[in-house]
Amino acid sequence: MCARITLTTTSAEIADLFGLGHDLALQPRFNMAPSQPIPVLRNNPRGGRELVMMRWGLIPYWNSDPKHAGFVNARAETAPEKPAFRDAFRLRRGIVPVDGFYEWRHRGKVKQPFLFRKAGGGPLALAAVWDRWVTPGGGIDTVAVLTTPANDLIRPLHDRMPAILPPDRFEAWLDPREQRPDRLLSLLRPYPAELMESWAVSGRVNSASVDEPGLTEPVTLIDPPRPTWGQPTLFDVA
Repeated sequence: MCARITLTTTSAEIADLFGLGHDLALQPRFNMAPSQPIPVLRNNPRGGRELVMMRWGLIPYWNSDPKHAGFVNARAETAPEKPAFRDAFRLRRGIVPVDGFYEWRHRGKVKQPFLFRKAGGGPLALAAVWDRWVTPGGGIDTVAVLTTPANDLIRPLHDRMPAILPPDRFEAWLDPREQRPDRLLSLLRPYPAELMESWAVSGRVNSASVDEPGLTEPVTLIDPPRPTWGQPTLFDVA
């Protein structure tokens, strides 16, 4: 499950990554959580692409429950069939830019967070689907991050990971003419473990109200797991 993300890459770098002529003047974030606004790249109905803020937690357009919290993640394998995501997968796909995400190792009652990121740092692009939920107060754009089976780096902590798109798949994923589930699912594969790195971070990440630079700094574990992929410390959805 992907339920906390970081985005400290500059707005200009994000605009350059996606070939945009504008940016959102994004502020650095170190602990973005569900129900908060996160940036999403999508097709602009008037043509071209745009980066907009959406509420993290997809609420289907047909939902009638005002207390619906939204779906933070969606399994890529089943999203084309599930009513909550079926139309969005076919018609409303997007990309969430991040430069890291957190997962937790559970040891008894202790939850130890770990930061996962691209090896050496830099932006990552998470495949997503979005929808517009219409309320008496107006429309709300909401988004869910798609997940795939975990790679070898993440699997010791969780069996799922965000669906990370390499740049050469951006165009195919966002192509509004492509609606065939088999072709779209072929773009969503576990990101190679050897292209990522991870380390343990402070338990302050556990609180969604804490958002500060020190959250991504490594901490020393009393019983660190065996190193993997050359790192000094290796550290469900709907």
